[in-house]
Amino acid sequence: MLQNELIVDSSCSVERSFEILGGAWTFLVLREALLDNVVQFDSFQSNLGIARESLKRVLKRLVRHGVMEHRPLNEGGRRKGYFLTEQGRDLLPALVAALNWGQDWSDKEPTGERLVHTNCGQPLKKAVVCSECHQVVDPRDVRFESRIRTRSKGRERFAKMRYVEQALLERQRPCSIARTMATIGDPWSFLIIRECFYGVRRFDIFQRRLSIASNILAARLKRFVAAGILKTRPVPDQPHLSEYRMTEKGMALYAIPLAIIAWGDKWLADDKGPPLILTHKSCGHTFSAKLFCQTCKTEVDIDQVTYRPSSRSDCERT
Repeated sequence: MLQNELIVDSSCSVERSFEILGGAWTFLVLREALLDNVVQFDSFQSNLGIARESLKRVLKRLVRHGVMEHRPLNEGGRRKGYFLTEQGRDLLPALVAALNWGQDWSDKEPTGERLVHTNCGQPLKKAVVCSECHQVVDPRDVRFESRIRTRSKGRERFAKMRYVEQALLERQRPCSIARTMATIGDPWSFLIIRECFYGVRRFDIFQRRLSIASNILAARLKRFVAAGILKTRPVPDQPHLSEYRMTEKGMALYAIPLAIIAWGDKWLADDKGPPLILTHKSCGHTFSAKLFCQTCKTEVDIDQVTYRPSSRSDCERT
């Protein structure tokens, strides 16, 4: 784990990425585009059950930041659709990681959805791995090195990004990605989880490093404890205080920020390079996240993935 002295500011890849990705609804829009090849506004809306104005904001932000492009559906046609760019297609590992975690750790009925590597016909499980040794990464086996030595001055831009209830995200159909995003899919939740992986355990340190309001922090930590992602215990040398430690369920979230860090470093880094260097201690290499099939031992491209979404009848039969 990282020493508590590591300083990460708004140049952190997770934080920069969430300025673009925004939250739970954005991930579900990306699910539709990446896994179901949806391109039309009305199809996004009917598939998700999202309010029109909310959908407009999500799509506008994705277009503005180069994740999607808004162009005619057909050459010379007047009707337009929303198409993923290469930058958008590169978000597949983050979606796969979110789907895998929701399938493995949700306390709800299984969704029945499947994500299959078409090259071998097997489901993609534990598919986000070290780019160098192709092994699944345990967060306890990672060394972090920050190139940033200035603290963040606050994140007011996150104030408008609200937590979305799971029932609303699953209004149209059950989905493991929706269940994951209902747990960690707002920016503050994601940044708290990031700090946990950096070794932060105390309320006051979370607050100081994130510049987050105490009521927001308390609510997020309470929700994580209730969800079994964090557990509390007395601070060893100060038993009147409590600290927050990740459970195995919480540790299993690691592939998601790992994939988002890799995406942010590739597409959002400036000429100084990535702000956070990750070293996989097992193989001794600096690394990023890659999508890798554990069955046929090959890297996975978006064109090699088939998604079978769930339906409510799937869950009723389970």
